Amino acid sequence: MADALVSTSLRPSFYAPIPESAREDLLLAYRQFLERRNGDMNFDERGFSLREKWLGEAASWDSQYKGKVDGEAFNRAYASFDEVKNLSIQEVALLTFVKANAGEAYGVEVVNRVRQKRVDGTKLFHQVEKLLGFEETYHTRILIGATQHFGVKVEGAWRPNLQLRLLIGSLAYAPGLFFHPILLASEISGVFMFQWMLKRVGELFRDQPAVRESMEQRLIEILVDEVGHVAFNRMAVGPLGLSLVRNMAAGVLRGVSGTTPEYKALGLNEHEMGKLNSFDLEQLPEEVLRRAYFV
Repeated sequence: MADALVSTSLRPSFYAPIPESAREDLLLAYRQFLERRNGDMNFDERGFSLREKWLGEAASWDSQYKGKVDGEAFNRAYASFDEVKNLSIQEVALLTFVKANAGEAYGVEVVNRVRQKRVDGTKLFHQVEKLLGFEETYHTRILIGATQHFGVKVEGAWRPNLQLRLLIGSLAYAPGLFFHPILLASEISGVFMFQWMLKRVGELFRDQPAVRESMEQRLIEILVDEVGHVAFNRMAVGPLGLSLVRNMAAGVLRGVSGTTPEYKALGLNEHEMGKLNSFDLEQLPEEVLRRAYFV
């Protein structure tokens, strides 16, 4: 994996422990990786220079989806899941794209607002944590960018339902002992979901290679980040927390599929979700493994 230090396990795994003695060196290496990946990292209007450049290039991908798209029906479904029945399965895939990271981005905003009052911003760990939170804003922009191929403009800001707001609020105020195990479980669940979407997009748009490639590259770009986020949160979780993470991840996955039913409409059923139990790093695409930071 890109620029990573030697793994602490013979078989790198989401669930392998990291020795406390190696933590600071790994954090520093990850910070250096983020600098190379993101470029100049500013939290003002300039953002991350290399991510802005990537978005600019992606905006020039001008392939158009060859199929009927009803923008008004799409936005009705964006506002209310009951309207999804009026969309084609390809339009449902786009809707899932638009919503996939919205919940996480909302969660990051809430959690950061709470945690910035409780953490020491001078410590390397919390500095890196802040950078990762800002990366999530790019994930939302990367995914929404896929609408350019369908001639759809998303109207209004997405509003999370009460169930999701309560779930995120519980995480934001969770004691430190529980916070990072839950967050790690959420990141692993997110990697699984994006990997599943990557395969599903390949199936649904196999006859339109240019559109398929754009959507796949967007998911790969996010997966590269998310693998690093998993590695980072492993640095904060001790052996006891790590032993609970696999079951937590399954619970998070079911929670997300319940609060974002578009996944089920796209085909994420119980059989597919059951694959999370055996899901691990080596199942990701070679490009993701080559580019991502993981130790």
